[in-house]
Amino acid sequence: MTDASPWPASGPATGQRPAHPLAIKVGVLVTAAFVVLDQATKELAETLLAPGEFVPWLGSGVGWQLIYNPGGAFGLPAPAWLFLVVTVVVLVLVARALPQATSLTSAVAFAMLLAGALGNALDRVLRPGDPDAVFGGGYVVDFVAWGGFPRFNVADSAITVGFVLLVIALWVEERRDGEGAVAASGETSTSDDAPGGEHDRRGRHGSG
Repeated sequence: MTDASPWPASGPATGQRPAHPLAIKVGVLVTAAFVVLDQATKELAETLLAPGEFVPWLGSGVGWQLIYNPGGAFGLPAPAWLFLVVTVVVLVLVARALPQATSLTSAVAFAMLLAGALGNALDRVLRPGDPDAVFGGGYVVDFVAWGGFPRFNVADSAITVGFVLLVIALWVEERRDGEGAVAASGETSTSDDAPGGEHDRRGRHGSG
């Protein structure tokens, strides 16, 4: 049976690390968990908070404030359709990258990025908002207040943490690959210099 996957085979022959066997399962579970958590906390915020009213939690700088955001993550202004396009792009990229994740850290990072994009996209598609928008004009529910920082939600947090995790995972993977290459180079050098090795055999052949 031939492998119909569009990805090249992983392993020493191609110089790529093999994908983690649990990457897809963990990715799907983490994505689903964060999307559910995002939507549930938004519903809770709409139930318990009055729009615009700040409710302190940790002092006067950190608390809860219900805001209906027509823009993107952390209140970034842009047309609603642009964020839906970004969500589709993220979905395609994660669908391609997640099966090839070489660690659970990178799998979780991809999943959090996807969950954040989906969580806010659901608001734009399903919630009320701009009456002039043809599609995707719903307002995003933000409710976490932190000083003068733009209000945000669980989806925004998932995007931020997912990006940081992905950077860390790629950095760790690059370090491991570099250490592995150095170790392999040292083993090759030791083998060639060993008595009876290729180095000695070439020397004997030349002297004959």
